[in-house]
Amino acid sequence: MAEAIYNLAIETSSRRGGVTLGRGDQVIESVDLGAQQRHAVALMPAIEDVCARHAVTPPAIGEIYVSVGPGSFTGLRIGITTAKTLAHVTGAKLVAVPTLDVVVENAPVEFGHVAVCLAAKRGQCFTGLYQRSEDRWQRVIDPTLMTPAQLVEQAPRPLAVVGDNLPPFDWPGDVECLDPSLAEPDSAVMWRLGRSAAKADRFVEAMALVPLYIRLPEAEEVWQARQSQ
Repeated sequence: MAEAIYNLAIETSSRRGGVTLGRGDQVIESVDLGAQQRHAVALMPAIEDVCARHAVTPPAIGEIYVSVGPGSFTGLRIGITTAKTLAHVTGAKLVAVPTLDVVVENAPVEFGHVAVCLAAKRGQCFTGLYQRSEDRWQRVIDPTLMTPAQLVEQAPRPLAVVGDNLPPFDWPGDVECLDPSLAEPDSAVMWRLGRSAAKADRFVEAMALVPLYIRLPEAEEVWQARQSQ
């Protein structure tokens, strides 16, 4: 039997961020980057430290799982660039993990339908809708920008909503807004989803690994608007 390879998950779509090191189907250690530190400063030292603690050298890492958003514009770029660089150096295979798929795993399983909503500008949310089926969450509506009113109009009932910093909205009685802390993606959960995708051979080439942004950064929106005038 072939020796189990090491695998690494990189989560930088949120303020907290984190990395998880595993081997085969087992998590070895998860480390939070910390909300008070910039990912550009904290990410590589965290990866180096967790690998050093377990005597894992870069060539031993065979798979890298990375969050692709939506989430922090800067954080996503840092995480994906780091994943691509490590893959180039180590020869590791890459897996893209959507952030909303990670967040919905925090929701209690008793809810049949859950919407994950990450606040965006202009009263909108980047939203994905999921239903519980065969002991797992299945995506019903792919990540898209919509207002809470549009979500309420389209989503089945009863519905639970996982989100933080949501725009003000009078949610109907058959919609339950869960604790905002559940909207924080966890690198260990992301590792589990990434490992499942890797076992199904759902790898991506480095050139195809790009962030799924909520929208263009405001500066780029302004620039594009000016160019179109």
